[in-house]
Amino acid sequence: MNSQEGLEYIRGYFDDLFVKRNIDTLDDYLDKSYFDDDIGDPSVDHIQNSKEFLQNLFSCEPAINVEVLDAKVYDAVITAYLEWYKMNSNNRETIRKGVAIFVMNGKQIVKRHTFIYQSSEKVN
Repeated sequence: MNSQEGLEYIRGYFDDLFVKRNIDTLDDYLDKSYFDDDIGDPSVDHIQNSKEFLQNLFSCEPAINVEVLDAKVYDAVITAYLEWYKMNSNNRETIRKGVAIFVMNGKQIVKRHTFIYQSSEKVN
């Protein structure tokens, strides 16, 4: 996968989740052995935990969205530059910015970690 393909892949992933609100798409995008460093606890099902987190997030923050600003691919790793935002009366409010690291197993994400470098508010 080259960087353009990685960018398109990650944009599709976030489009399915944040625009279409299709949480079940995680079953397609995430490898069965998916591990999320932000969850950390190896005793929980990281895919199910991610689904529950997103259901709660969308319920608490119905206007939240993510823009994938750019992505770079090196070996089996996609580094994506992300901006979380919400729309308030046609006004875009940036909530946070970060870099997400996606380790791939073929066409599925096997591990993820996000580094937030700018935040304006806490997201539930």
